[in-house]
Amino acid sequence: MFSRHTIRLEPALHERAVAAAKAAGYSSADEFVAHTVEKELARRDADAPAADAAEIEKQLRGLGYIE
Repeated sequence: MFSRHTIRLEPALHERAVAAAKAAGYSSADEFVAHTVEKELARRDADAPAADAAEIEKQLRGLGYIE
């Protein structure tokens, strides 16, 4: 189901992640970090179509199809 990979964090960042996970009610720092990364990736994926649309609009303006 899940594969296990290791990501290295600076000790201070790891301690912050542990504290944040505990304060937010996560069962572990790993769960907190995984959820945080998932949210950031989803945000980036949602922003991608807008960036593509802006680039297409810029190209169409350059070609004179839209003003």
